[in-house]
Amino acid sequence: MLARYLVWLPAYDEAAVTKLLHPDDPQDVPRAVELMLAIIEFSKSQCHVLNDSFSLEVDTRADLISISLLSALLESILTPFINVSLSLSEQFQYLGRYAHLAYAFFHAHRRSFMSYQLYYDTQTVVKNACFSLAKQQSLDPRARFYLGDVGDDPLEILFGRTRMIGGHNSACSYAQAIDRLGAAKDIDGVFKRHPELDPGHRRLKLTRHEGVDHINREIWKGDIAANRCDLPLAWRNGRDSALSILIT
Repeated sequence: MLARYLVWLPAYDEAAVTKLLHPDDPQDVPRAVELMLAIIEFSKSQCHVLNDSFSLEVDTRADLISISLLSALLESILTPFINVSLSLSEQFQYLGRYAHLAYAFFHAHRRSFMSYQLYYDTQTVVKNACFSLAKQQSLDPRARFYLGDVGDDPLEILFGRTRMIGGHNSACSYAQAIDRLGAAKDIDGVFKRHPELDPGHRRLKLTRHEGVDHINREIWKGDIAANRCDLPLAWRNGRDSALSILIT
């Protein structure tokens, strides 16, 4: 269905859409994010059409409504991580909206909507973010809370460098593992002192656009002070936003 409609976007022809939907690398994160952004853009471009009840065939209208719901879901989980102008409250409102939309869709359609593993993983992302913010508000409420720090990228990077040091010998004894971890931390120290030397990791990047690849707490423009976010209120606002989407 997406292959049929995404070609309506001026930036995508049939070949480009096929490449988005069937990437050579299943773990190509930038390609996945590009696909999500394309779906969101397409849905927004069709809002005026959906508002006109007599402008489309019944089947086409049903397809566009389905894509619109998918777009709302994707926007809820993606926007908090890439829109640097959002405040912490707005970020958690989006996450709350995602949690409620995902639950509603999964409750209605189960595995035809998404796998059990993916549902668990994405809801765990939201849960961990909420728990981490609550802990930050308790420990140091005036500190800035950057949502990107909640993930396990640092652990993945450390594991990758530890494995890289072993070369073709990925197995190691306890003593070798300690030595390799020490060497990996030394490499981390060098890159922290000289970030221009760090080439980054292709599969941990969000997109191939320079501005999004290097999103970090230093360039975040929104107010992300932990004490400025009323977490229960943001959660309720996210729920209300999800309900308004489902009702319409």
